[in-house]
Amino acid sequence: MNVQSNPEKSAATRLAAQQFARLHLKQSFTDTAHWRDLAAVAGIRLPLWYQPATAGGVRRYALGLGLTLEQITDATGCKSFRTYAEMNPTWPLWAVVGLLLELKQSLSA
Repeated sequence: MNVQSNPEKSAATRLAAQQFARLHLKQSFTDTAHWRDLAAVAGIRLPLWYQPATAGGVRRYALGLGLTLEQITDATGCKSFRTYAEMNPTWPLWAVVGLLLELKQSLSA
């Protein structure tokens, strides 16, 4: 992870990311409360609201939840973490992680 040593520059970078998210990423989902509950049960924190879904972010959370790419492929047809992240380009990472939590729950049932 790249840590910014200049607090003013890091604040500006964060504000730019937040502004991008306000303009380009959907933030209102019917399943938000459900995803938060699933995250609490799984013992994880959802990503920050302004983080876009990326292959690396999806991979990190999927593997952290114990989900394999094969399980994701079986459920969605996506053959890579990148394809899965790009499936809903206006969704932030926290919403995509919500879908991963639902997949984990369905596989555990």
